[in-house]
Amino acid sequence: MWLGQVARFWIFALMFFIISPAIIITSYSLTDLDYHFYTGDNSEGKISSDQGFHGPNSAMLTIYKNKSTSKIYIDFDDPFPLEDLESLSMWILPLSGDGDVRIEIYLEGGLEIFSLRECLADMQSSQWNELDGFDLEYEDYGSLDALKQALGQVNIDKIWITLTRKSDSDTIAFFDYINIGGDIISFEPLEDEDIKDGPSSASAGGLITYTITYGNNMLEPVDVVVIDDYDPATIFISADPPPDPGTHDTWTFHNLAPGAHGQITIKVRSIKPTAKASFSGTVSGQGFCRVEGMLSNERDSRSVTNTVSIFAGEFNFSQSVSTRIRPIVGSVLKYGEHGTGKYQAEEKMKYSQSNINVDRRIHASRSPASISLGSNRSMNLNGGWSGNLQAENDYRDILWSDRYQEGRRLNLSYKASLGKSLTTLETSVRIEGLADRKALWPAGFMESHLSGDFNLTGKYRWRWSNKTIAPDKGWLECCPLEQQ
Repeated sequence: MWLGQVARFWIFALMFFIISPAIIITSYSLTDLDYHFYTGDNSEGKISSDQGFHGPNSAMLTIYKNKSTSKIYIDFDDPFPLEDLESLSMWILPLSGDGDVRIEIYLEGGLEIFSLRECLADMQSSQWNELDGFDLEYEDYGSLDALKQALGQVNIDKIWITLTRKSDSDTIAFFDYINIGGDIISFEPLEDEDIKDGPSSASAGGLITYTITYGNNMLEPVDVVVIDDYDPATIFISADPPPDPGTHDTWTFHNLAPGAHGQITIKVRSIKPTAKASFSGTVSGQGFCRVEGMLSNERDSRSVTNTVSIFAGEFNFSQSVSTRIRPIVGSVLKYGEHGTGKYQAEEKMKYSQSNINVDRRIHASRSPASISLGSNRSMNLNGGWSGNLQAENDYRDILWSDRYQEGRRLNLSYKASLGKSLTTLETSVRIEGLADRKALWPAGFMESHLSGDFNLTGKYRWRWSNKTIAPDKGWLECCPLEQQ
């Protein structure tokens, strides 16, 4: 009688996640421009809410003593091409005193060029005046066209805006809405925040909190629309402020004032894979047999990606945030046997996200078997019986491994229970052949190698108590019947 190859397959409820192709991030924040102020002993630079052209805030530069300067340093996340100087503009409000405004431009490689000074006295006092880069004249070059012809294709690395004093009284001026290549600085607190911010990692099934920053970079009120694209491996929980009625991913802010900014806080929960199964069965026959099985409630690390798009007039922003879902540590049980001859097996198994329970009984004896290859051809097999059992509780750093080889007979029964708080293994073996047994746990190690005809029993029990693993019982009983 030909039993053939015996195999078992169990299908559990697994969740598969497909990560979308990488999203091109057009901007990390509402502006790619970073700034800071120079403040000396006789000068000061700061953000002020006393005056504002685009939003309630602006940059206030003050000089208290002659021969002093006050500066705004502007750095770029990515260098700008030289021709973007055509679009350079800013708004200036002279408040008191007289002075000059000079724009210092630094190219990649350290080359410096300067625009011609603009005098505060030539501007309208106590009101906002636009300084347009298209009309600037550049020292040693004259026009921007002459500058581009002289330098060719070069990039701008940073720009300094410098205020110098020319009068006896304190010189004070406000600067706002600095536009360089379409990137805006309006000195509002939220404009340099990430458009989308979220945690780098989270637990499986845990809450993930995202923060979206939006704003109006135009010079007139505009409707701002925010659309959030959730990863399919997450579930929307809540948002503050709530999304538009009938949606869970769209927010519309009507007539948002120029320079106004805001934030949305979103909470989602990652989907935690779960599975639960119970199965039993028997098999018997004579011939060649190979059985392999594996149960695992561990899960590998994965990523969830959340993308936001913001539409505000002619300005569109987008950013993605990926959060690594930490792996689920649990238990793994592997087992199997193969050989030729008589084979009988009975098994009961239960599986859940936190526990694995197995009860198997194997009876096998060696005898020749034949495989038909067709056309009156056959292959004779006469292999001994081998079996293995490996139980890993990675949550508690416990490992058992039993291997049996070249057996004329193999009578094996074992019960295993792998859980977070209690882990047990009971084995009973009659083997005429080779046996290797190993057990590892945080407090100890046991290993044995046997050859002959043996009755083997083993009983192990580990319990999680007071944050330590206590081996309540662990012994190996071995009585050789016939030593070969």
